[in-house]
Amino acid sequence: MSSKKQSVMAKNTLQELYLRNDSCRDRKPYILALLTSHMIGMEPGFSYLKKLTKKDITLRMAAEEEMLKQFPLQELVNLTGNDDWISPTAFHAQPIDQFDEIFLPILSFSLITDILSLNEKRPIVQIILKGLLKGKRITALKAGGDPFSQYWKLKGMDKGPDLLKRKLNEQMTELKMLGIRLIDFHQQAEFDVQHVKKTVITDESVRFARFSKLDQIAVPKGAIITPLARDTAKELKIEIILH
Repeated sequence: MSSKKQSVMAKNTLQELYLRNDSCRDRKPYILALLTSHMIGMEPGFSYLKKLTKKDITLRMAAEEEMLKQFPLQELVNLTGNDDWISPTAFHAQPIDQFDEIFLPILSFSLITDILSLNEKRPIVQIILKGLLKGKRITALKAGGDPFSQYWKLKGMDKGPDLLKRKLNEQMTELKMLGIRLIDFHQQAEFDVQHVKKTVITDESVRFARFSKLDQIAVPKGAIITPLARDTAKELKIEIILH
């Protein structure tokens, strides 16, 4: 990588500093791409990520540890054209709120199954589930999970039994029902700055915390806390903590 060329990581670091100013409205969409490996190959995902480097977005990448055993990080940088990667040690604690959208360039069978079974023990799935529950848009390239994709034909893996294809197709339908947007390889992904509605903490929220025997409520930064909620929290000796 030429030293004269500004790295993606350097550009994204500047963008992240820009994002910290809540008054900034005219900014690029901030996207988190999560990668996992697939038995039929990852070429469509890698190729699509390279195309995204030309879009007017801020794109950060993270890969599961198993994938990093298969591909050295420098090889992944070359395959995707992006050198802004979150290390596996920081992967688990990655804050979701700062990202507008999560992108899944590779839908492996195990990832689909774990999302549908709500397997929060798998870090990548936990991030996806948090994103969905926080109202973030999740977009996935469907080539890896679509048994009728041309990519499967190119790999010679389109000759399976109808029952297997039907089951895989049903899983893709379930992903859409969960709110995950599925796109084709040749489809342009339109990423936008997402304005998610703020969390509102009410008197009822505080009383529920008391009912649950909590003496603290941790709420997201930027949440709206009603005056009555503050009064009730003071009365019930419950501390409201912004995080």
